[in-house]
Amino acid sequence: MRNKILIFLMLFLGFQITGSVAQFSKLIVSLTGTVKDEVTGKPVDVEMEVYDDQGKITDKKNIKAANEGKYFITGLNPGRNYIIRIASTDYLNQEYTMAIPNTNKYAEFSRDFLVKPKTIGAKIKLKVPPFELNKAKLRAGSNFFLKDDIELLRRNRTLKVELVCFPDNDASTENNKKLTEGRCESLRDFFVANGIQPNRIVIKSEAKTDPDSPPPLVSGAKGKRYIGSIYFVIKEL
Repeated sequence: MRNKILIFLMLFLGFQITGSVAQFSKLIVSLTGTVKDEVTGKPVDVEMEVYDDQGKITDKKNIKAANEGKYFITGLNPGRNYIIRIASTDYLNQEYTMAIPNTNKYAEFSRDFLVKPKTIGAKIKLKVPPFELNKAKLRAGSNFFLKDDIELLRRNRTLKVELVCFPDNDASTENNKKLTEGRCESLRDFFVANGIQPNRIVIKSEAKTDPDSPPPLVSGAKGKRYIGSIYFVIKEL
């Protein structure tokens, strides 16, 4: 009798677990946000494709500037990774990995995308400085912030860029030139180590701070220091 009770409990628990997993696997979530020009900040007309972690296309959208660049994707499963590919004749092909958080109920997650114009001379600033103050060595974790730039160069194989680095202050022209040369070389070496051909990246080191984004006149918050700007300038498409 005792054995029968144990078998019954095991079967009951098994059905409960299976039912819970099935219910969780059917749960869907959505992703929403905007797509805008990285240089101008204006909404754009682009095509967006969504792929699951098995490489299967799950959705396709035509994003319209007239609709403020808004998009809405649903039918995504929590706890999975999705690839977002954005393409247009006017913008460089870009790819992003979106990790959908786990959840036990319907949710809408938000992410905005910035696309880079396919224009000779377009000047694109790195949003997060990959260097520490007065250092030419890439700081720990900088590969996380540079992964989208690697993917951009991989997906646009004929693209050639000029890497422009500005110093952190105007104290010494000579020291600044050495610092920015070192930073440019560190970044180029990083991209080459990640499969980008050296001839696709030229470097330009500056000795004076960025006139378009100069150091603040007043000190920032405690622990927050001004780091010189870094740009990608499109030279060839």
